[in-house]
Amino acid sequence: MEGKIDVHHHYLPKEIVAKLAQSLIGQRKGPPVPRWSPPVSSEYMDTVGASTAILSFPITFAFEGDEDPIPSLLDTENSLLEIRHAFDHLQADGVMLLARYGDAYLGHPSFIPIWEELNRRGAVVLVHPGSSFLGGARFNKYVDPTVAEFPQETTNTALDMIMNNTLRDFPSCKVILSHAGGTLPYLIRRVSALIPTFAAHLDPPPKPGHEILEDFRAFCFDLALSSSAYTLDLLLQHVPHDHILYGSDFPFAPTPATVAFARELDEYPMDEEKREMIYWKNARALFPRLQKQ
Repeated sequence: MEGKIDVHHHYLPKEIVAKLAQSLIGQRKGPPVPRWSPPVSSEYMDTVGASTAILSFPITFAFEGDEDPIPSLLDTENSLLEIRHAFDHLQADGVMLLARYGDAYLGHPSFIPIWEELNRRGAVVLVHPGSSFLGGARFNKYVDPTVAEFPQETTNTALDMIMNNTLRDFPSCKVILSHAGGTLPYLIRRVSALIPTFAAHLDPPPKPGHEILEDFRAFCFDLALSSSAYTLDLLLQHVPHDHILYGSDFPFAPTPATVAFARELDEYPMDEEKREMIYWKNARALFPRLQKQ
């Protein structure tokens, strides 16, 4: 079998490690900023059986005061310039967007010009939780915000996109939700049953439950930190099998944890066709560059 394609793999050049150490993630009391290099990345990929990694820059963590920052999506003009530069000059294979910018999740109307541009390009979009809440109070000293609050941020933005018809309005975008969609696979049936009733008094009324479920199934889901049997059972029962992708969240996620999740995925009982789809076929179908290899 071919090696896994890791669609959730961050890179950390030395030039930005120092800036990360000065950012919110460096200032909080939590795991240290990880070290990354191509050899370290390659060694890790060998450990989990991956042959290819789709690299994404960790815009998750803001570089306050940077002279040349990556623009916030709230800065529409500069964000559009950055998208065009990434695709037209850097030959990017996709983009990574944070789940929230300020108080706006990705279904917010202010992001329509961004989605229009991405839709025009048929872009692959990896949605990743951001760091906007990392400076807040922690409810327990042992529970780092990235453990539980990160997945919930992904859930919140996915629901915002569902209820604001983002996937229906921009169907050429292929949207990947990090970490198996957070808590969304667990909550989606509850959501589809309650929203049509709880929000029925609003004008316009919410979409019906079956459309909520349809939009949920239109997302793609990576398995970063999310390939336990519990999560796989939910995804394989309720999500098209060609929408599930391998991911690791290297190097930010602790290596022992991601290696254990990769092992759980390898040991999960499924037929070989389904396994090949999750490991590499689905990713190859999403990224044209991989189809040429």
